[in-house]
Amino acid sequence: MTATAPTPPKPITSAKDPRFAPTLYAHVGQPDSWTLAYYRENGGYEPVKRAFAMGPDAVIDEVKKSGLRGRGGAGFATGLKWSFMPLKDGKPHYIICNADESEPGSFKDRYLLSEDPHQLIEGMIIAAYAMRASVGYIYIRGEYVHAAERVWAAIHEAREAGLLGQNILGSGFDFQLHVHRGAGAYICGEETALMNSLEGLRANPRLKPPFPAAAGLYGLPTTINNVETFCAATQILRYGADWHAGMGTEKSKGMKLFQVSGPVARPGVYELPLGTTFRELIYDWAGGPLEEMKAIIPGGSSCPMLPWTDAILDTPMDYEAIAAAGSMLGTGGVTLIPKADCIVNATWNLVRFYGHESCGKCTPCREGISGWMTRMYQKLATGHGQPGDVQLILDMSDNIGGRSFCALADACLGPVLSSIKLFREEYDALATTQQPLYPARKRWKDS
Repeated sequence: MTATAPTPPKPITSAKDPRFAPTLYAHVGQPDSWTLAYYRENGGYEPVKRAFAMGPDAVIDEVKKSGLRGRGGAGFATGLKWSFMPLKDGKPHYIICNADESEPGSFKDRYLLSEDPHQLIEGMIIAAYAMRASVGYIYIRGEYVHAAERVWAAIHEAREAGLLGQNILGSGFDFQLHVHRGAGAYICGEETALMNSLEGLRANPRLKPPFPAAAGLYGLPTTINNVETFCAATQILRYGADWHAGMGTEKSKGMKLFQVSGPVARPGVYELPLGTTFRELIYDWAGGPLEEMKAIIPGGSSCPMLPWTDAILDTPMDYEAIAAAGSMLGTGGVTLIPKADCIVNATWNLVRFYGHESCGKCTPCREGISGWMTRMYQKLATGHGQPGDVQLILDMSDNIGGRSFCALADACLGPVLSSIKLFREEYDALATTQQPLYPARKRWKDS
């Protein structure tokens, strides 16, 4: 008789599942959670011992098996990305943590940095060991002064305890870690602009190829990951790949830090399994909206808007389902837009942001976003619109999209094109009558 294979356990796709327990944010908000003593009392630096016992190639295989995908927005397979680093090339290798959290609607990493920095440090040691990197940098957004101080203090503690530097924990592995503070430039979230900034150059994106794994920081092999990604690697080495793969959906595995902004009862960060629906996040965890909504931005300001409908609210928050709905998961920064707000004003706010943050390297972004697009939205929103203005915005978008040096211009076009598609009547009203369908009002929090 042939034995029947056991039925695999049902994946955890809801935080209501009794099997789910937060891990990334498990210690956020606890007294002294940022100290080495607290971290070690709660099992800290045990995962890195397991990594040393496994060997670097086995660590990469474990991360691949876990199904972890990058949490910075792109969602690329982390283990596969780590495997791109060349082996036995005789060159120094670098790893970089992108902590330049500047996407409007995203604020998840700041608490990991300030409340649990050793979780990040351990994740970077594990990653460096797997990729044979000897030096790492944490590039922190310039405005995160408190977080940078906490990370610096944690690195000092780790060095004093023999967890950084030469021969870590007697393993024979050497790794140095440094902090570099940015100067408030959104473009430094783009990995090659970040590397230029680290090298003391103007923060302009580089032409790819070559990709960072071949020629990154100082022209040497480099891998860049997000804060949340490194922290997730720590937990994977703590609990195992099967544990991580048992959460989420078939292609989007693990837990995710979702952020909720806008008029809800409890805005904030929520650690939930991938595959949780918007409805569960917004109503069960964030306490529900405080007024009627008309749109939702699912993953940070660069993601196309989605309509506020039952179908969208019941959409699982994973990479594939949100892509099928017409947007992106991004960083998981969920922003709600009230029905009573003028969508043109809301989009103008985002366009101004991208226009201000453009590095100016390429013409489509410098002239198209910082110039024409910003002025067209100002014209509409201030009551000077004319018939044909909306079509002109669409025509400009055709000339900008896919033609800029990096993704910043396309990021701006996400909310522009989606808002016109969903709420064309609001644009037409400003272009023909110069009167908004939804006049400016006091913000909900002030009322």
